[in-house]
Amino acid sequence: MENKHDTVGEEKEIESKDKPIYVKVDESTRSIIDKYKNLGTTISNLVKDAVEMYDEYNSMSPDVKAIINTYKEQDEKLITFLERAVQYYGQQKNLDRDLWVRTRDEMKMMLIGKTTFNQLIAAAEAPEDALEKPFKRNVAYDLILWYTGKPLKNLTVEDLINTIAKIWVVANYFYQIDVHHEGDEYNLLFKHRQNKRYSRYWLGYFTEVFLSEDLSFKCIPEGQVFEETLSMTIKVEPKEEK
Repeated sequence: MENKHDTVGEEKEIESKDKPIYVKVDESTRSIIDKYKNLGTTISNLVKDAVEMYDEYNSMSPDVKAIINTYKEQDEKLITFLERAVQYYGQQKNLDRDLWVRTRDEMKMMLIGKTTFNQLIAAAEAPEDALEKPFKRNVAYDLILWYTGKPLKNLTVEDLINTIAKIWVVANYFYQIDVHHEGDEYNLLFKHRQNKRYSRYWLGYFTEVFLSEDLSFKCIPEGQVFEETLSMTIKVEPKEEK
């Protein structure tokens, strides 16, 4: 048989949990409450959000709290410190990118992979008329597939050209690559600050890229080399009807 005393105790407990909480607040707190009440927020939601935020803050690990206590200025409001910390974090996240942009623009530095570095060294050491071996082994497709996220068989000629125009400028091999398209013909103008031998190397390099038998399309690449410019024309051949 159910104990009457226990039933009454449970009812009182439920009643106490559902019973509204009334507290007296100072004028500054009342102003904040009124501010958000006027925006359509209920007092119960304000109390709920405030209690949850208070609980989340006090549930942080002791290590994090120690960091806050170490770097928070005396008498500094918590929200002011958090704003400062978030801004600092954002600045640090962009620091490497900004540094790279500066070194590229001011120092003419290149972002260069191991294979390309070795091939450029080999090209520099090779006789003037012996650049074929250095540029035949390249990692262009590794970069193109990484950037596009597409399998090789799904790459279009636009994917190939647009990626080259983007990545090879970001890496600072060229400071500008202009692309013009008319019909089935694409004209690429590569601009750099090196010499004619440099242009000749990259002409061979990209010719190998566009002649790959693994592409889903066939094209005819041609080019001319100059002291600080490389001009290429890529003509896409019509697909053969099956």
